[in-house]
Amino acid sequence: MSIAVPALALMLGALLPALLTTLRGTPVDRLAGLIVTGPLVTLALTLLAAAYGRPAYLDVALVLALLSFAGSLVFARFLSRTL
Repeated sequence: MSIAVPALALMLGALLPALLTTLRGTPVDRLAGLIVTGPLVTLALTLLAAAYGRPAYLDVALVLALLSFAGSLVFARFLSRTL
């Protein structure tokens, strides 16, 4: 658990600029932020599952990975229609 906590803090620190880009910016920047945010949150949940020994977090991480990929595809399709 001693290695997982600093790794989790580093990953959450990397998540902040991605979230800010997703919330504010041009539509293309928002898409890039969304694509980066999905795997970062998935990895953070996987680290939490490993650090605290809770396998239920792995299920949430798997569902989030699938939904973030699908959400990126939907947003990219919507963006292609508006440009």
